[in-house]
Amino acid sequence: MPPADYAILQEAAEWFAVLRGEDADPADQQAWERWHASSPAHRAAWRRVEAVSAEFRQLPGEPARQALDAAGPRQSDAQRRSLVKGLLALCLTAGTGGAVLLRRDTRSWVASLHAGEKTPLGAIRQLALADGSQLWLNTATSLDIDYSDTLRRIALHGGEIYLASARDSRQPARALVVDTVHGRLRALGTRFSVQPQGDATLLAVYEGSVEVSPRDGGVPRIVPAGQQVRFGDGFIGEPYAADPNGAAWIEYRLQPEQMRLDDFLAQLSRYRRGHLGCAPEVAHLRLVGSYPLADTDRILAALEATLPVRINRVHDWWVTVEAQLPSQNSK
Repeated sequence: MPPADYAILQEAAEWFAVLRGEDADPADQQAWERWHASSPAHRAAWRRVEAVSAEFRQLPGEPARQALDAAGPRQSDAQRRSLVKGLLALCLTAGTGGAVLLRRDTRSWVASLHAGEKTPLGAIRQLALADGSQLWLNTATSLDIDYSDTLRRIALHGGEIYLASARDSRQPARALVVDTVHGRLRALGTRFSVQPQGDATLLAVYEGSVEVSPRDGGVPRIVPAGQQVRFGDGFIGEPYAADPNGAAWIEYRLQPEQMRLDDFLAQLSRYRRGHLGCAPEVAHLRLVGSYPLADTDRILAALEATLPVRINRVHDWWVTVEAQLPSQNSK
């Protein structure tokens, strides 16, 4: 699917969640109507989202309804919105065989709701594990930790982690593994980050090495320090150079080095509610610097001050970075 089409489908899924939230108001409805009327592509995306939502109710065993029930009255409206958006995104990207993928990934979303360790949107948390390992949870991350007599296991349901592994003091030593919906990672004295991304998981190794075993077959591969790789059901992609600043978030900052603006905003959007978009005419602009994550609005203000862009706020939760107006350029 072309990136532009995918982005529009994501916008439609966002609107679907907003309009079904308990706090939706007439202003939300009017904003959606403007979005819907502004482009034939928007209307086509909305029709697809509505069709997908209807398909949820027709899946055997109704996994989507079970998942939505899990986020019932006792859950916050933000959690329900998050779940609806996630389920829609899974359907929108699943393609052929989507029902099978949906059932499996819905279980992951339900597990996220009841995870033993989690961070809310915008928060970063560090944990000291029982074996001396250090674990960081990035924004909107959920996981379970299960240390048994034979295995040290972290089940990552969603979000992103950074793990600095420690040698096990027990003999025989227990393996330290991270499980995602796409496979298992075994730490080999290492520092690495793990991030499930739709149909694959991204592994970046900063020290030592990690053994990757994809779900549903595939030959395991050892990924050394300085490399990153995407893996999914039955496949492991070709390794490529890891961004040395990719884990700067554990120090509560983003540190782009000649990063495209659209890629930077995609990262920043993970730390704030609502939609953060980038107009195509400024997507190619490059960034260098260090941006503290404590206040994402300050980051946007800094972009406006240093780049030929303006911040267009349609709503508090709908922000787009666009090219400066001609009058701004002449100042």
